[in-house]
Amino acid sequence: MRLKALRLIYLFPIFFLLSFNACDDMDDYSSDPKHTLCFSQDTLCMDTVLAGIPTSTRQLKVYNPNKKALLISSIILADAGKSGFRINVDGIKGNQFSDIEIAGEDSLYIFVEATLPQQDNADIRFIKDSILFQLNGIRQEVKLQAYAQDAFTFRGKVIEKDTLITSQRPILIYDSISVAPDAHLTLAAGTRLYFHGKAGMQVHGRLSVEGTLSAPVVFRGDRTDRMFPYLPYDRLPGQWGGLRFYKTSYENHLVYADIHGGSFGIRCDSSITDRRKLTLESSIIRQVSGNGLELTSCQVAVGNSEISNAGESCVSLLGGDYTFTHCTLANYFSWNVRKGAALQVRNEQDDTAYPLSSAIFRNCIIAGSGTDEINGGRSKNENIAFNYYFSHCLINSIEEENDKIVNVIWEKDDNFMLMDNRTQEYNFNLGEKSKAINWGRKEDANTYPIDRNGHSRLQDAAPDAGCYESMILASY
Repeated sequence: MRLKALRLIYLFPIFFLLSFNACDDMDDYSSDPKHTLCFSQDTLCMDTVLAGIPTSTRQLKVYNPNKKALLISSIILADAGKSGFRINVDGIKGNQFSDIEIAGEDSLYIFVEATLPQQDNADIRFIKDSILFQLNGIRQEVKLQAYAQDAFTFRGKVIEKDTLITSQRPILIYDSISVAPDAHLTLAAGTRLYFHGKAGMQVHGRLSVEGTLSAPVVFRGDRTDRMFPYLPYDRLPGQWGGLRFYKTSYENHLVYADIHGGSFGIRCDSSITDRRKLTLESSIIRQVSGNGLELTSCQVAVGNSEISNAGESCVSLLGGDYTFTHCTLANYFSWNVRKGAALQVRNEQDDTAYPLSSAIFRNCIIAGSGTDEINGGRSKNENIAFNYYFSHCLINSIEEENDKIVNVIWEKDDNFMLMDNRTQEYNFNLGEKSKAINWGRKEDANTYPIDRNGHSRLQDAAPDAGCYESMILASY
């Protein structure tokens, strides 16, 4: 016991001296004005942000590249309280910090967020601020920049009478927007609906979308920031709900609608099939985590439209009466494992019959990354209708021959302009080697003589299958 005590008494001065020396080294800051800070970026830029909505957190790394420690006299957010930017220095929130130490060849993190102020202005505004660093009589600066867009806000909005919505500003939707059974909602060209969380649109009445090529009507999530520098959240699926047309809803007409990033695209509930439920033209449904276009026992016509990249199926048909003309169904979904195909067709589910009175595909592309992009199944009960027809299509599936199939190329053809699963960028315009070029039937193209990009289908040898006319080999 006495020996242990002597050892502790003997070692204590050594620990004391080591501790004193360590502290003394940390207090030995460089005063050389040439010893400055380095930053992971000189300007931190944010994309266009909806005013009033907090952004995600961005990160700025501050380096001390010198061997000696540095003492930062002050770190100040220059326009605190006015710009809408906020900072957090190494876990501490505030607008002004003093005597911040950085050891030699070490670093610290500054986290930046913003909630940009609303100004009741339709124009996009440039907002700037800066983080100022004072060190050894030298001032250094990191600029903060963002663009603010004011938005109108709907919370649990119910459209109870005939209504026209036209707005130069985005419309931010919380808790969904509903169209009552006796109401008709019209969305004018250029209207943009930004859905928060799992919000969506529920149509019990009637919806008209009057988009144009230059001013489509956009349905998307409300996140305008990025997951990674190369990947905006707007390219990701599952950012919001989707559009659902209930049993009481008929005669919906959507032209140049851009629906993307949802849990699903459009879902049509079972209705009587001798009355048109939905006409979808020159539109796009893309990058959804569920089905792109899910139709159950109803009457729908789709033309000149792209339905692409769904976590389940791009198009899911369960019974009903459907016509697809000059459509591109392309499933190259790569965000996670997909569970469907480009096209699913069935006439029975859970032992319940859903007669498929008609499913017609004219001048269409059915493509995808799989080996067979048509799935589903026919009931063993042959008395349940299962009527289909494919004419002048390019299909990635198992070849079939009967009188319901006319001039079909059965081939996996991935010749599109762009498919980048890293950046989640896809362009399903036709590449120059695509077998879909000049494969369409001219008589069927008369229904849609202009493709989704505004190009004529009737000025070369034959129209192309799909919703895009190739310009690479065009003769004009």
